[in-house]
Amino acid sequence: MEQILNALLSFATSYGLKIVGALVVLIVGLSVSKMLVKLILKSKGFQKLSDDVRKFAESALSFIFKLIVILSFVAILGVPMASILALLGTAGVAIGLGLQGSLGNFAGGIILMIFRPFHVGDFIDTGAHSGTVEEIGIYYTYLRTLDNSRVVIPNSVASNLSLKDVSTHETRRVDFVFAVDYSSDIEKVKQVILETASAHDLVLKDPAPFARLVTQNSSSLDFACRVWRKNSDYWTVYFDINEQMKKAFDENGISIPFPQMDVHVKQ
Repeated sequence: MEQILNALLSFATSYGLKIVGALVVLIVGLSVSKMLVKLILKSKGFQKLSDDVRKFAESALSFIFKLIVILSFVAILGVPMASILALLGTAGVAIGLGLQGSLGNFAGGIILMIFRPFHVGDFIDTGAHSGTVEEIGIYYTYLRTLDNSRVVIPNSVASNLSLKDVSTHETRRVDFVFAVDYSSDIEKVKQVILETASAHDLVLKDPAPFARLVTQNSSSLDFACRVWRKNSDYWTVYFDINEQMKKAFDENGISIPFPQMDVHVKQ
């Protein structure tokens, strides 16, 4: 027991102060790193950046500062830095092979921050998903869909997608296709469509609404209608025009056809 106590005393004398000092550095360092991140983000230079860049910078700075604190903690304990760097290099290769997807997401996040193909608040359509960009993080981009669901897209995918950003320009075109009976007068249908579309308060006068026969289907004549409106009015115009066009067709005696088939009976 005396030998054990002497060994513990010797260990406490040799390494106790190092352990206490290392723990103090770890605790204080993590707290200071949070404060530094907040101070940097509140600086005038960072305040000029967009929201998505600031969020990405916050995550990156937090990671870097924490890594520095942890390395300092290990160094105070007396572990040689050469050994740490060698270990990190070996672990980095192993982790890199195991986390190729995560590293790809991180690289994709950097690409999104540098080239900024879209911004927080933009409405984008990736083909598989569409929604408003809520956040561009280090690893993932988050969308809020029209039904208020959240879609999480890996940055490695988001940085390589061919996507449509409908928020880039102030105005956007709304396209409609209206089918009418073959007996309908083409000029009258065009006139009704143009008058109905032009009467809507949110439809822009320049460019003017457009209406032309686009397809002669097996059971209907299909007319294309194109109107321009402000981005924020897209769905209001879309639903209003669809409802108002049905009423206008009824008032002007323009019928909407049903699928038809002519049957010829041979004796």
